Amino acid sequence: MRSWRTVLASLAFVYSMSSLGPALALTVLPVQIELVAVGDKNRATVTVLNDSPQPLAIEALVQRMILDENGKSQTAKAGDEFLLMPPMALIPPGGTQNFRVQWLGDPMLEASQSFYIFFNQVPVKMPKDHKGVQVVVSMGVIANVAPARGTPSLQVVATGVVVDKGGKRRPTMTVLNPTNVHALLPQSTVRLAGGSWSETLPSGLLSEHLGSGLVQPGKRRKFILPVEVPANVGAIQASVEMRPQKR
Repeated sequence: MRSWRTVLASLAFVYSMSSLGPALALTVLPVQIELVAVGDKNRATVTVLNDSPQPLAIEALVQRMILDENGKSQTAKAGDEFLLMPPMALIPPGGTQNFRVQWLGDPMLEASQSFYIFFNQVPVKMPKDHKGVQVVVSMGVIANVAPARGTPSLQVVATGVVVDKGGKRRPTMTVLNPTNVHALLPQSTVRLAGGSWSETLPSGLLSEHLGSGLVQPGKRRKFILPVEVPANVGAIQASVEMRPQKR
């Protein structure tokens, strides 16, 4: 069960380089943006805060993102689908910089596409006689781009029970998104049942524990759900009632 904070932390990469100086930090908000390929919802603003005592040079880069059934992400080279303004900025200590993100790809997009927009600290070249560690940080924002038409839905295709590291029995649910629009599981209510046991997982609980819960078009995604299954319950049934936000 991964919160959005865990997802954000997993997008932070730290590299060691020759130089002196304290650890540097960035705060990036929001951590996910929802766009539509055509119209006034094809753009958003991402704010980057420099939490460090030093000025930071930040470069914005885009990579395509693909999720497997277990939620593990892979990246691939992106084209010129986005306008990022500014593409690079120098942020003073304690300062902020707004980056404009605008979709420039196909306005007649047939199916949703997902990307990482990385805000990378540009390393500073230091004199040869300096020794130590320079911490270079990269933070990522998920950008989902939906087509103008289509409504996401999720179908439950499998359920199960696993035992987590704490020894608790947790239900698993594998869902299929048969539509052309990406689906976000937290925009739904999940109902579980097994024997005399039942549980309802509201949107807020799903969002807190599963992050965005992204299921890409035509893909399956397996979730471990944030509830404990009693010892006397074997097989479980699950249903998903989606209430996608209007685009």
